[in-house]
Amino acid sequence: MSRNTAKPLKIKFKKNGKPYKGWFLAWSILSYLFTLILAIILTAVIVLSGSYANLITSFAGQTNSEITNPDSSATYFASDYSSDAERKEANREIGTDIMREGVTLLQNDDATLPLKSGARLSVFGQGSVDLIHGGGGAGSIDVTNADTLVDSLKEDGFSVNPTLTDFYETGAGKDYRRTLPGETGVGSFAVNEVPVSVYTDEVKNSFADYGDAAIVVIGRSGSESSDLPIGKLESGVEYLQLDPDELDMINMACENFDKVVVLLNTQNPVELGPLADTGVGAVAWVGAFGETGANAIGEILNGTINPSGHLVDTFAYDLDSAPSVINTGDYTIANSSVTSGTKYMVYAEGIYVGYRYYETRYEDAVLKQGNVGDFDYGKLVQYPFGYGLSYTDFSWSDFAMREAGDSYEFTTTVTNTGDVAGKDVVQLYMQSPYTDYDKANGIEKPAVELVGYAKTDLLDPGEKQTVTVTVDKESMKAYDADGEGTYIVDAGDYYFTAGTDAHNALNNVLAAKGKTTDDGMDADGNAALTSQVTIAERDATTYATAVATGAAIENQFDDVDIRTYDDSFTYLSRSDWTGTWPTTYADGSWTAPDEFVDALEIDTTPGSDATSVTTEGTEGPSKTVEMIGKDYDDEGWMQLVERMSVADIDSLVRNGGYTTNAIESIALPGTIDKDGPAGISSTLVGGASGTGFPPEVVIAATWNDELAERFGNAIGEDSLALGVAGWYGPAANIHRSPYGGRAFEYFSEDPMLSGQLTAKIIATSQDKGVIPFLKHYVVNDQETNRMGGAMFANEQSVRDIYLKPFEMAIRDADCMGLMTSMNRIGARWSGGHKGLMTNVTRGEWGFKGVAITDQTSFPNFGYSDLREGLAAGTDLWLNSSSTLWKLSDAEMTPAVQADFQRAAKNVVYAIANSNAMNTMGADSGVKHITPIWQKWLWGIEAVVGLVIIGLLFLTTRGVIRRHRWRKWRKAGSPPSNEMSNPLPLQGGVQ
Repeated sequence: MSRNTAKPLKIKFKKNGKPYKGWFLAWSILSYLFTLILAIILTAVIVLSGSYANLITSFAGQTNSEITNPDSSATYFASDYSSDAERKEANREIGTDIMREGVTLLQNDDATLPLKSGARLSVFGQGSVDLIHGGGGAGSIDVTNADTLVDSLKEDGFSVNPTLTDFYETGAGKDYRRTLPGETGVGSFAVNEVPVSVYTDEVKNSFADYGDAAIVVIGRSGSESSDLPIGKLESGVEYLQLDPDELDMINMACENFDKVVVLLNTQNPVELGPLADTGVGAVAWVGAFGETGANAIGEILNGTINPSGHLVDTFAYDLDSAPSVINTGDYTIANSSVTSGTKYMVYAEGIYVGYRYYETRYEDAVLKQGNVGDFDYGKLVQYPFGYGLSYTDFSWSDFAMREAGDSYEFTTTVTNTGDVAGKDVVQLYMQSPYTDYDKANGIEKPAVELVGYAKTDLLDPGEKQTVTVTVDKESMKAYDADGEGTYIVDAGDYYFTAGTDAHNALNNVLAAKGKTTDDGMDADGNAALTSQVTIAERDATTYATAVATGAAIENQFDDVDIRTYDDSFTYLSRSDWTGTWPTTYADGSWTAPDEFVDALEIDTTPGSDATSVTTEGTEGPSKTVEMIGKDYDDEGWMQLVERMSVADIDSLVRNGGYTTNAIESIALPGTIDKDGPAGISSTLVGGASGTGFPPEVVIAATWNDELAERFGNAIGEDSLALGVAGWYGPAANIHRSPYGGRAFEYFSEDPMLSGQLTAKIIATSQDKGVIPFLKHYVVNDQETNRMGGAMFANEQSVRDIYLKPFEMAIRDADCMGLMTSMNRIGARWSGGHKGLMTNVTRGEWGFKGVAITDQTSFPNFGYSDLREGLAAGTDLWLNSSSTLWKLSDAEMTPAVQADFQRAAKNVVYAIANSNAMNTMGADSGVKHITPIWQKWLWGIEAVVGLVIIGLLFLTTRGVIRRHRWRKWRKAGSPPSNEMSNPLPLQGGVQ
């Protein structure tokens, strides 16, 4: 057969036994489709790897810059350890120590605890093998190397029922595990305890062999982006109530064991009333364990460690009795269509958060004032704020007060009157007078408020220690928004008292007023533990100027008060409890005034009136290293910034997501920045993790400043070892509601306890060169609608409750960094509120550092506007996109550039005083480099590109040749230049 008359090779693809003629069409379509998909993926990869290169670099644990000519002698911050192994072991021990002192004993009937040495235990609850080590989201930790409860108990001499543990790990109990939403809010809350009906006879029979005691683990946790649910779950009870299956399990334990101990592996208060009907002997709140906290539990159960923790929240029989719960949840602005501006929240309870509500209404009930109504403290509060038991007893004596300049010093002698060694906590509370002036001007006063505390050393039986608590006179001030428009000190009697908890303290004050149980008190107080200070005249001048800066203090948050838009609104007041009791504002759907809806729109008006700025200047220092240790007000900082080009400043300020960019022109090294509050973590953005510690709520329960300092130092050590200069922590929002989803990240319902511990942590972490970004600034006390939600609160509560921990950290520890919140305060995003970011933070408190936004890497954070934030005083955008927030040349006016330069100064100042400067000597510089992942990606992109080209070529050539063969067959003669087999694999064509 001649070449020109040959038929195409037949390779017959068949379908149902017959040749399939459409295979080539299908193959061509699929080839083009596959090519298109590859092209789309390649384009997306190129775009994303370009736009989010810094984030990917951080995730890969790499860098995009390096120090040139490093100077090994230039060590501005050094480790205390000689090796990584030594550091890691020391940090793990700190985590265990935090748990040792944070565990809070709530009940110990008939000396259930401690257990005898070598006791044989049965450990109940699916949570016993699925411990809560931390929370979800930014506060999560790497638990790869976390210690287990069962192993801890064994190491401390206990024998643990293996049959029961295996039941939970590999038996029928393995199918039951709690669930909760992830960091994006997707998912649901469920307890999912193992029903009693699932326990096999083999498991039940094992109880007898391990019957010295039952340890029951109850777990609850939360996560970023989701608050804990308030309503009933499918189980028929609320999430913070004991689930029916849990109660059945507890009752089963009580029926089979003489000693039953409940461990509350929870991060929020839980309603524990039903335990009274079960026969449980001991209850201890343990919080979350971190990596190593479980190691402390065996020591506490066997008495090696005497628990000394105290509650940082009120445990109510009915958590819904807190007035904040009435306005907690999802509420809508009905007439707003502003992007991320359709939700709101009103803090209608004012200052009456946590114990400030329960204790104040209790006092008014005893004093028969304030229209208390139907209120029974004993039926509402199970364990008051500050409560905690010990295996030993303490007595307090010789309480005394001494005036010492701008403060008062209080001393108390603590004696261990029991049989074992232990630590005690002296809590110092103050009661301010509640005057007619206060009532007329809307100033609220709690019956008691914590103003100081001290934890004793470990005291042996019979040993005593005199502890001193110093209280600044400034603690006596209260904010008067409607009257003087500044801080005042009221005229009248101020009571200071030492108490074992908030309720005990209040009873002491009532005793000093001559009240007893005959007047309705639930216990007699001790007047000997109380001192009194009388102020003759109301003082509206002493604290009308800022102690830190001398600046005049005046209202800054009128626009955050709902009364600006609704003058009929009344906050909860102790002058009329029943008459001012909160309701859900506008029934949850508010038709807001037009002026408020209009105010929700972004304000891009430049904050500066500059008409020209200097860039790429030549004056002053040329390298950042020259400014190390220089005063914040030194002109050299701005001269250094003026050497930067507009592109440099934009790169530094606008792209601060988990890194800051190196700036070659001023030899500023780049930084790596990471979450989270419980330890430098890789869980969100990759790279290496440091130690995962018990979270802030457990640190707070220690009431131990020294432990807080050790924790801060440990963060600093991990910072040095991991090369992570910026730490997105600690977190100091308030436990406003028992249902806060990130309560574990925050310390307490009390601002003073939160602030003092925060300041201790920040001081020691900064001693190691950390830039701590204290968060979330401010009024970010719930997760629901935290992105853009408009939060309303009156100025007194904003200043005296929610800003207090941040103020203490800045004034007492010179905190170097802040992270703004995602929510609005009033109509304005917090980072765009000049009253907050500049007037108060810098003007009143003297903040010298860098303020970063919360996450702004994606378009749905579009209300965190760059120009508005810069004008207000925010400095750095937690933005990992190289394109997002990019301003055009026309938008980059001199006024905006001036704001950029001010922000850049603060960023440079913070970095210059951080451990990122280690090895930066006088001759050192920085240069940008291509990270390894990007080089690999370029190679992959080249290969994929060639594959795309090849597929397109082969498929297109096949289509063309097939088309030409069809023309030949139709014409009856082949083209002279064609092969007889145009497509070697075109079988089935007849």
